[in-house]
Amino acid sequence: MSWNLVVATGWRLERLCMEELYRIGDIVGRKVEEVWFTGFDGLLTAKVEGDPVEFVKMLIDVVNSGYYIPRFVLRATPIMAVVKSDLDEIQRAVGELAGRLIAPEETFKIELKKRGVKFDRVSVIEYVAKAVNRKVDLTKPDKVVWIEMFPSRTGVSVIRESENFSLMRARSAHE
Repeated sequence: MSWNLVVATGWRLERLCMEELYRIGDIVGRKVEEVWFTGFDGLLTAKVEGDPVEFVKMLIDVVNSGYYIPRFVLRATPIMAVVKSDLDEIQRAVGELAGRLIAPEETFKIELKKRGVKFDRVSVIEYVAKAVNRKVDLTKPDKVVWIEMFPSRTGVSVIRESENFSLMRARSAHE
């Protein structure tokens, strides 16, 4: 079974984050099927029922309503495709998703989070960007090509900035 969510938490808080993630699934009415340790401090992957983008939107709504504020889920990023951590496979997945999800008039930027891989950040971004035939906007893009790279597998999504949950952003919106 493959993951469709990357979750960041504090160092050594993975177990508590895992429990909280299952609780959030109950609150939003979407089952969190499984959660895995990634081997990197403060980072988990999870498989949620249904569309991971919808799951994250529901989490954002619950937090914005003030009904539930997570203590351990600091960031939750929906993942649409998981491929081998191979530049050609990543480029192919990005090209396919971007072609479907970024309209010709929309702009994009690439957000790369890489852990435990020897690839050069700029080289990865430049290589993958070749698959997206759209205009780049690094400050206010319509869509973000989100890449979560681990040693053997890489998760890829094309989302709006607002479809990525950040507890910091949610808290500052409430203050």
